[in-house]
Amino acid sequence: MAQIFILGRVEDDLAPKTGSQSGTAYVCFRLTEQVGKGRTQSYQVWAWNEDVSRLDRLGVRKGKTIWLTGTMELVDSTTGQGKAKTMLLKVYLSNFGFVPGCYSGDRHTDIPNGPETAAAVSPPEILDGSREPLPE
Repeated sequence: MAQIFILGRVEDDLAPKTGSQSGTAYVCFRLTEQVGKGRTQSYQVWAWNEDVSRLDRLGVRKGKTIWLTGTMELVDSTTGQGKAKTMLLKVYLSNFGFVPGCYSGDRHTDIPNGPETAAAVSPPEILDGSREPLPE
């Protein structure tokens, strides 16, 4: 699997479900990324447990522009009642947030305020051992 960072538009209303055997909450939705003039790339995004609650609590829904990170996998898929074979880009959500300035609806609910949002968008500290002296 590969790590991925996507900036895209949510294409489906989120419909959280519960796994029948495990009782785990999960949700699946499409996210479309603009990759060039008139070209788009679609991803199938999967989230579980706390991520499902957070998506719902922060108001992620169809038409919203978000960024997300996760692991991506290219999987075989069938469409048209099992007749057509295709490849599908499946992303397992690690983190997400709203994109400042990309409003699509109510301006007051697009960017939630609070420590959760601030923590989600601050980049992690990266140490480069080849350029920084190591402690002695």
